[in-house]
Amino acid sequence: MRKILVVTMITVVLLVLSCGVSGTAKLGGMVNSDVAETREDEQHKILIEGDGYPYVLTDYMNNTFKIKERPENFAILSGTFINLWYRLGGESLCTSDLGSAYIDPDNRQKINALPSIGPVYNPNTELVVEFDPTFTFAQVGTQTNAANTLNSMKKPAALLHMRSYVDVVDHISVFGKLLENEAEAEKMISEMEAKKKSIVYKLPDESKSIVIMYVTSSSLAVKLDNSIAGDVANILSLDNIASDLLPDTLGSETTPLDVEYIAQQNPDMILVTSMIASNDEAMKMMNEEFSSNPVWTTVEAVTKGNILYLPQEYFLYNAAHKYMDAVDYMAKGVYPEIYSE
Repeated sequence: MRKILVVTMITVVLLVLSCGVSGTAKLGGMVNSDVAETREDEQHKILIEGDGYPYVLTDYMNNTFKIKERPENFAILSGTFINLWYRLGGESLCTSDLGSAYIDPDNRQKINALPSIGPVYNPNTELVVEFDPTFTFAQVGTQTNAANTLNSMKKPAALLHMRSYVDVVDHISVFGKLLENEAEAEKMISEMEAKKKSIVYKLPDESKSIVIMYVTSSSLAVKLDNSIAGDVANILSLDNIASDLLPDTLGSETTPLDVEYIAQQNPDMILVTSMIASNDEAMKMMNEEFSSNPVWTTVEAVTKGNILYLPQEYFLYNAAHKYMDAVDYMAKGVYPEIYSE
């Protein structure tokens, strides 16, 4: 009886604690990063409250900011958000090195002319401070430390995380409100929804299975459903054979490469996304991998050449309002007989 009582008490305490954490995460506010990890399972990762200024903005890490009036000077530190921000009429004092990121042609000249604050993964915080922004948007993970430094200096910096289609829609809505351009934001969302429906409508009844390879200059891994490519594949009802695998670390979008597992699952297609100089370099690395490990010869996607290389401008950086172009690209590559030559 004593043992039963102890187990019961422990169970009750754990239930209370879990309910408390969930409630804190949903209510927002300044909470620690451990609690904020619970937002990984939430559909919406950026929230805004109010029908006009003042707004209360809750970022991905559950930090809240009361924005009394439209800030005069914004700093958009990541190329992931810069296109969408400019598309809705915003401007930035600076941004990080854009590399192979897609740049909207309508704003390419303005964006390319922005002063650089260094690589996206290592922004020069001191330089950002010199630009004296009244509000900053930074990328979760690669720029978390920079945002924390700015906030400690009373320079408001919200951490954003735009990876999935739902994220894009949320950011369009939030940016539209902050830039007082809600009509254009709603129009963009409506156009994206219409294109999504037109693509999904043509999907065959029987879906294909895939594995999404991720190539860097030093390693190979497999992408999970919470990656851009994984989300696009989900929109197309493709069966990602890595869906049930554990990530490298909590919240990661990759899992270690297991060639034997891939051979066992024998996916219909191999999709390749990369963070490397070019798709040609990614192709070279993949060909070396295929020739160095005989297990790949048992994978029909390799022997039949059913391999699709995904461009970085859509699948490394989030394409934002061009997200449906990424969906269209993958659809044409996986189902050319339906969507294209």
